[in-house]
Amino acid sequence: MPAVTWQRLRLAGFGCYREGVTVGFQEGLNVLVAPNEEGKSTLVAGLEAVLFGLPNSGNPEAFGSARFANREEPDRFEGELEFLVDGRAYAVRRQFNNNRVTIRTRGAHGWEEVWRGSHNPAAHKRNPVYNEHLASLLGMTSRELFEATFCLGQPLPEGRALSSEVQKLLSGSGGHYQEALKMLADDLRALTRYCGDRGVGNNGRKDARLEELQAEIDSLRAQQQATGSTIEELAAVRSRLQELAAEIKAVRVQLKKQQDLLAAWDGWRALQLRYKSALREQKQAGAVQERARELEEKICRHKELAARSYPEWAGAPAGSAGKLDRLAELEQAIARLKGEAANWEAQLRDLNAEQEALTARLQGELAAVADHPDILRDLEDLQSLLKEREELEGQVRELAARAAETAAELAALPDFSLLGNSPATVLEGLQVAARQLLEEWGRFQEQQNRYKELEAELAGDLSCFAGLLPEKETLLANYAATRLALEREEQAARDACRRLEEQKAACRRREEEFRREFGDLEDLGEEALQAATDKPRILEELQAREAARKAALAACRRRRLATALGLAGAGLVGGLVTGLATGNWLPALAAALVLAGLGYAAGSYLGRPGRDILDLTAAITTLQGRLAQLDAILGPWAGATAAELGELRQRLRERDRVQEELATLAASLPGTAEEETARQALEAATRARSDFQAATAAISARFSDVTAAYRRYLATREERRRLAAEMESFATKVVGAPPSAALTVPLAGLGSPWPGLASLARLAGQAPVTVGELLTWLKELDHAAWEDFLARAQRWEELTYLSRQVQEKREQLLKPDKEGRTALERLAKKIAALERHVAPFTAATDPGAVVPLLEEAGRIKERLGELAGRRQAAGSRVKDLQEQIQELEPEAAGLREDLAALLAPGGGEAGKALERRQAYEQLAREWHGWQEQLAGLLGEGDLEDLATAYLDAANRTVAVLQEWQDLVREHPGLPEPGGETKGEELEEQYRALRAGIIETEGRLRRLEEEERQLLRRQSQLEGSQIANMAIVAETLAAREKELERLELEAGALALAYRELAAAARDYSQNYRRELARTASRYFNLFTGHRERQVDITEDFQVEVREAGVVMALAQLSRGAQDQLYLSLRLAIGDLLSANLTLPFIFDDCFVNCDAARRERIRESLAALALERQLILLSHDPDFAAWGMPVKIEK
Repeated sequence: MPAVTWQRLRLAGFGCYREGVTVGFQEGLNVLVAPNEEGKSTLVAGLEAVLFGLPNSGNPEAFGSARFANREEPDRFEGELEFLVDGRAYAVRRQFNNNRVTIRTRGAHGWEEVWRGSHNPAAHKRNPVYNEHLASLLGMTSRELFEATFCLGQPLPEGRALSSEVQKLLSGSGGHYQEALKMLADDLRALTRYCGDRGVGNNGRKDARLEELQAEIDSLRAQQQATGSTIEELAAVRSRLQELAAEIKAVRVQLKKQQDLLAAWDGWRALQLRYKSALREQKQAGAVQERARELEEKICRHKELAARSYPEWAGAPAGSAGKLDRLAELEQAIARLKGEAANWEAQLRDLNAEQEALTARLQGELAAVADHPDILRDLEDLQSLLKEREELEGQVRELAARAAETAAELAALPDFSLLGNSPATVLEGLQVAARQLLEEWGRFQEQQNRYKELEAELAGDLSCFAGLLPEKETLLANYAATRLALEREEQAARDACRRLEEQKAACRRREEEFRREFGDLEDLGEEALQAATDKPRILEELQAREAARKAALAACRRRRLATALGLAGAGLVGGLVTGLATGNWLPALAAALVLAGLGYAAGSYLGRPGRDILDLTAAITTLQGRLAQLDAILGPWAGATAAELGELRQRLRERDRVQEELATLAASLPGTAEEETARQALEAATRARSDFQAATAAISARFSDVTAAYRRYLATREERRRLAAEMESFATKVVGAPPSAALTVPLAGLGSPWPGLASLARLAGQAPVTVGELLTWLKELDHAAWEDFLARAQRWEELTYLSRQVQEKREQLLKPDKEGRTALERLAKKIAALERHVAPFTAATDPGAVVPLLEEAGRIKERLGELAGRRQAAGSRVKDLQEQIQELEPEAAGLREDLAALLAPGGGEAGKALERRQAYEQLAREWHGWQEQLAGLLGEGDLEDLATAYLDAANRTVAVLQEWQDLVREHPGLPEPGGETKGEELEEQYRALRAGIIETEGRLRRLEEEERQLLRRQSQLEGSQIANMAIVAETLAAREKELERLELEAGALALAYRELAAAARDYSQNYRRELARTASRYFNLFTGHRERQVDITEDFQVEVREAGVVMALAQLSRGAQDQLYLSLRLAIGDLLSANLTLPFIFDDCFVNCDAARRERIRESLAALALERQLILLSHDPDFAAWGMPVKIEK
């Protein structure tokens, strides 16, 4: 497939490059390592700006001139990019300030200009010619797509979805098929508004040509039908109008009767309500009168009963009831206070007796613990001191025995003090040091063996690479890439020659197709299209002029006939009058004939054709001449219909378009010089490949993979050098001697860990002198020996520490105080004092026997305190109650004296007197309530007034009933008044009457509306004109034919739209699946996880599946996310490389990868560099060895 290779980039005034910079690239992997902020990303932006343009934007954050124009106002602001496309050199130069672009190519005679013009990336309408050149060279015209696909910037973007430009690429929404879909949809919308019903977008709002044609056809058909039925319809309308007049009159009479009956019903219902109201008032008046009489009788009976049963209260003085209430309250209070005082006196006696008994117990049986509450604590202290003295004596004896045992065990162990105070720790360090030394010396011996193997290998089959010249080494270093490049150049040259032949063959085929398709139009010139366009319009104009002339001639004939007849008639009448007046008919007849002749002549003169008719005739003649000219131009299509002329116009336009395409195609055909250049390029490529094969024939015959063999030679030579350096460095660092004498170095004078290991050997009974002897002994030590050394050293440390602790403890226990007494003597003194304090109890006394005595003594003391408080409270309460009784008794005696007359009927008891008063008050409340009810019934009148009101209500009821009966007699259909008719039945009859009226009114409205419609229709029919059936039929046939043709065209457009859209969906699905497979392959290669698969969903979301389960991208490390994005970019690049292979640019995008994944990426890029150019930009110097350095000239 054709490959694109960037060769040279020149920038001036762009970003940080004010004076200009030139960057050179080579095939394969190019590496540019430079610190941050040194313009690496600016070079990438400059490359994009040269190709796709730099918008003149004022936003410094957007891709535009405000961001990348140098602020020091340089003389030049331009860029140029040289690159190879399929082996052919091109150069694009752009002036950023005015967007002037020049495209050149290198031919046999140097650089040749291909195109020059202006290309503004921010313009609404882009330059199509430049975009065509860009698409043919790079396969794309979008900077965003280029950046999202082949330019991996810093940092790698985050997110789960592909960029919008890549989505367009995969879905096809950015391709030319969308323009075709839009054209198909626009053409279909011009034909019909119902595009959605045909599967193309949504239905429109306005009618299009198909709907307009259908409406016109419907109108013409309606005219056909209307013209034949107008007279019959007019007769039917007039007949129906007569019938409607009679029906409307009858309905109006029926409606008047129903409305009168409804009014009578309303009156009947009003009288019914009035009668019910009057009857209700009559009943209420009777009930009130009866209730008043009953209340008056009950009041009289209650007053007589109160006077007989309670005479003392009938005349009792005012305030007697309150005094009686106070007396009853005082007697109750005095009785309550006396009872309460007696209770408190009994409680006081009980408390005194209990106090005396408790005091006697404290002074008798509990006297030993009554004044000694801490006896239990003192007993516990005594027992603790005795126990402490016993333990101290045991410790002294035990320490003496342990000191003897420790001394005997230490004597049996080696003297590990040679290794310091912590021999176990030192041993652990020596063990680690010994293991490291043995491992390092093991590696040292392995390196010596490997060094000998490498020398043998270099002296064997790889010896042919020794002593080669530098230019031959260069060929061998890039053997596969050089061979592949030469083969590609040869194939590219061969393909270029083949394409030239294919272009000429394609042009010949297209010319033959043009002759077959448009051969019948060969006799029609360029003016035929205009003639086919003008003829339908001129035909319509001619028909209109002829119709206008015909109408004008008819009007002129009518006017001439009327004038001639009028004048002739006037002459005859004049002659007749003359004959009657003179009696001589012959002269009169002659005069009449002469006048009639003169009148006819005058009418003929006055009715001659006017100026407008002459103008119409001249215009018709001119149009006919123009039609003749057009027919002469159209030739065989002179008699074509309007539809056929429309089809002819389309074919003529298509012929002109194809002619332009043929001319463009012929202009693009290669010339003889270009064909010769292509042939020479093929010969040169073939010769270069042959020369390369001859130069490397000897080595390629020996090795099947020359590049791999040469790399093995370089790797072997480099490994030998590295091993020699490492062995020299190790021997010098460890023993300070060359590798050959390392094992014979004496141990004396060496630094750590050699002295410690030598001391350990002496403890084991060995005496090594040299490094080799010590290493030999260390190799013999197994893990068990080291564990034994460590265990004995740890035991030595433990015994030493234990001996020191025992000695310190004995000294502490036997050390005297300031007074010269030991701890045992001090304890004996404390014990004697405490025994005297707890007597009569001793240390042998059981505390369980003392606890109940202490608890009982405590309870008695607590109870005595409680009793003292309660005795004091009881005495105070008795005294208070006696004082209250003395205060209440004088007031009660006075009230009894005042109420003696009221107390006498009750035997002098206040309670019984209170009961009699309550019974009297109950009777009084009842008659007072009845009096209030009676007053409410009478108001300001009396019983006679109530009787009069009842009589008036009865009279009103009779009057309403009489009026109701009169109404029923006037309207026999109404129900009888006062009957048993239920309200539901009456309401049902009323609703039925109302419904009948509504129905009659509705029927009347419908008849009147029908009458109005018929009158309107009669007016329309009487004023309408009968259409020309022949013209209508001809027009209808033409419109139906056009409708059929447009229906077929609309169906074809809809079918083409649906098929093209379905093909685009299939395209997107297939390419998404292929992209996911390729991205999974790269992702597995970078991460080493074969079970992870990349998937692209229908909405272009990126998913990672591991063992069939979707992983969230946040679960991946930052490095894995970067590698996933890199895999997608490479997969998209492979997908696009099916037609054209563009270089990849990596701008500091591997910063989050660890060393292992960097190595996998390096290997992948090295393999990818054999197929396409790669450019790696980074600030990390570790990447410098990945490829060839980029050349920069400032």
